Amino acid sequence: MPNVPATARVVVIGAGIVGNSLVHHLARLGWRDIVQIDKGPLPNPGGSTGHASNFIFPVDHSREMADLTLDSVRQYKELGVFTESGGYEVARTEERMEELRRRMSSARAWGVPAELVTPDHVVERVPYLDKDKILGAFWTPSVGVVDSLRAGTLFRESAMSLGALTVVSTVEVVGMDVEQGRIRRVRTTGGDIEAETVVIACGVWSPKLARMAGASIPLTPAVHQMISVGPIPQLAERPGEISFPIVRDMDTFCYERQHGADMEVGSYAHRAILYDPDEIPSIDQAKLSPTEMPFTADDFDPQLEQAFELMPDALGADGAEIRYAINGLLSLTPDGAPILGETPEVKGLWSAAAVWIKEGPGVGRAVAEWMTHGHSEIDLGHSDIARFYPHQRTREHVRSRTSEAFNKTYGIVHPGEQWAGERGKRLAPMHGAQRAARAQFFETVGWERPFWYASNEGLLGEYGDAVMPREHEWDSRWWSPIINAEHLAMRERARRSSTRSTSRCASARGSWTCPRSRSSTSSDPLRRRPSRASSSPRPTSRTAASSTRPCWTPRAASAPTSP
Repeated sequence: MPNVPATARVVVIGAGIVGNSLVHHLARLGWRDIVQIDKGPLPNPGGSTGHASNFIFPVDHSREMADLTLDSVRQYKELGVFTESGGYEVARTEERMEELRRRMSSARAWGVPAELVTPDHVVERVPYLDKDKILGAFWTPSVGVVDSLRAGTLFRESAMSLGALTVVSTVEVVGMDVEQGRIRRVRTTGGDIEAETVVIACGVWSPKLARMAGASIPLTPAVHQMISVGPIPQLAERPGEISFPIVRDMDTFCYERQHGADMEVGSYAHRAILYDPDEIPSIDQAKLSPTEMPFTADDFDPQLEQAFELMPDALGADGAEIRYAINGLLSLTPDGAPILGETPEVKGLWSAAAVWIKEGPGVGRAVAEWMTHGHSEIDLGHSDIARFYPHQRTREHVRSRTSEAFNKTYGIVHPGEQWAGERGKRLAPMHGAQRAARAQFFETVGWERPFWYASNEGLLGEYGDAVMPREHEWDSRWWSPIINAEHLAMRERARRSSTRSTSRCASARGSWTCPRSRSSTSSDPLRRRPSRASSSPRPTSRTAASSTRPCWTPRAASAPTSP
């Protein structure tokens, strides 16, 4: 039985890429008495890190994720475990080409070298690709692959060389003790560890561990299918693990990546296959590893056909066959971002979960800085675990949103795009009247907020081109010119109301004369105040209502529409 220390300054649960990089950066920042535990053997304890395809595309529309990825690549290069191969994101449709143009904007903003290229450019570097199937591509020369298991070993060894880390493998956490709202103890199969700081960095098992302490980490294990086809002659004749650029076939939600003499094909196009952490088999029960589930060929067959269309010479080579196929588990969250930070429910209990290979070391550094200084160099606002409201931590919410999100991994996602599931959770008192007026609702942390009223469509004819219609489809998606028309109406009618009120006030002041002397008036209300009888009459309730009415009144519709 491994020797489990009785006390620790911090316990890090998990020895995947995140836990390994975290202990390295904690040690580098001066932390000592760090204990890292994992229920599996090292260097591959059986989590998602062990079966990941390990390639990194650095461009993301999110600045936060791009910063974490670029920092991770820098660290991988420093460790000598990164191989730069370059990568293409190919487009089969004009809609995808337009999205790649938007990716160029993000690449320039984040300082990542990239360019839009022709099909000829692609086949020059990937000769086994059928250029007639694509319209163009997004080329990023800094794309590459990483040896994540080797990186994890180097991170651990770095912390151990500083005398800061004790690593205990093949020990499982069976409970956690919380006293007065703070973590106090981690109970394991090898003994208890007293600690006031604990970090859960165990990927798909993270929700199960958090529940032991009465906290919530809202993620779900989800299947990502991947096969390896080989041997392929064009690949076998090249030295090393990878010498050809990686290809993302974006419109089919697939990727093709050389791995020695084989071609790995992964898919995000199949149905969402979700698991509960309690359903993941133990190390003894798993045929391969706990996160490598049995392959379901029917889910993958359509994507395999599309991959053959793109690379017929490679995947259809004589003697090539499927040599490896898994339903690999990875972590999905309701909004697609990592879950980082101290849990709101338990002081001293931290989450470093839902992190993929491409941003692992960057997250490790950022969370270590956060734990040490109270903040990190990279802003982690969009990944903060505190962003989830109670209704967003439920199993139903997580499963609904991740079921939608899985197929958006390579999708074209608009910034204003709305979720379809788990709607109507938080309603305003006037929600019924808003629906009757055919409100089009957008969600804001569960609240259903009307962004425009279809009942005001008649305003479009009133204001014409003044509503500034948006001609580009992307700009007009999840938007309506009714929004601008309503603003114009409000501004115009508020001005009319203000003008009428000003006129009445001016008229009242101009007609008043001092009851003592008709020849003298004063603007000082404290010196000369008109009598109640001589002041202008108060407006009737009807007059007051008409002068202060809203710029538009929603009209009831015959049948309310769904959000």
